[in-house]
Amino acid sequence: MPEGPEMVFLKEQAAQFIGCSIISATGQAPHLPFQELPEQTLNNIRTFGKEIFFCFSDLTIRIHLMLFGKYSINGELNRELRLGLEFETGTINFYACDCRIISQPLNDVYDWSSDVMQKSFNPEKALEKLYKEPKKLICEALLDQAILAGVGNGIKNEVLYQRQIHPESQVGEIPPEEVRKLINACVTFSAQYLRWLQEGNRNEHWQVYRQKVCPRDQIPLRKEKIGKGGRSCYFCDKCQQLYHINTL
Repeated sequence: MPEGPEMVFLKEQAAQFIGCSIISATGQAPHLPFQELPEQTLNNIRTFGKEIFFCFSDLTIRIHLMLFGKYSINGELNRELRLGLEFETGTINFYACDCRIISQPLNDVYDWSSDVMQKSFNPEKALEKLYKEPKKLICEALLDQAILAGVGNGIKNEVLYQRQIHPESQVGEIPPEEVRKLINACVTFSAQYLRWLQEGNRNEHWQVYRQKVCPRDQIPLRKEKIGKGGRSCYFCDKCQQLYHINTL
């Protein structure tokens, strides 16, 4: 599943179409009024977490790439097209994604202070939200988009490893100062992630995500599906501390 930095990177790539009008709109997305889109001018592109918004005067198209979504700018993929927009200067096509119309102002719908890629991100607010569910596993809590929008499985695994926190730790048992550092690590790593995407070398920087050996201890990493969501966790039993009710 694409994470926040990937959506910001997509926004940067698609910025070439801002100010351009749609010539034609095609695809199989069930919730879009395709007949209303031609001649609409793209005024802005915004992102929130794992979502991207194409903003026009009368409506906004919200796109979530889900688990397997793909896109192509000035090209096509051999998949079922969900949404294809042809502008005066080129095309952008989306596949295996969820596309919807938002009629309200985005500021009425989204809390931008929960997005780790936004300058308005509020770490203290995130801390407060995390501690409202003290028994929740930290590996699940970090993926809660209402708390840390944009953090996905890759970022989750990497920041837990950086801060040496075991993914099965309960939120309420981790000292607040450590949770603050973990939140800050989400922001810092997300910014680095975007830079690596821009440089084209993202995969060279993974330390534990989809890796096999712990860089610190040179022992095999564990890979397990942990929590109710069943997302994969990559971690080291030796250097990542497990905070639970009997720790202390």
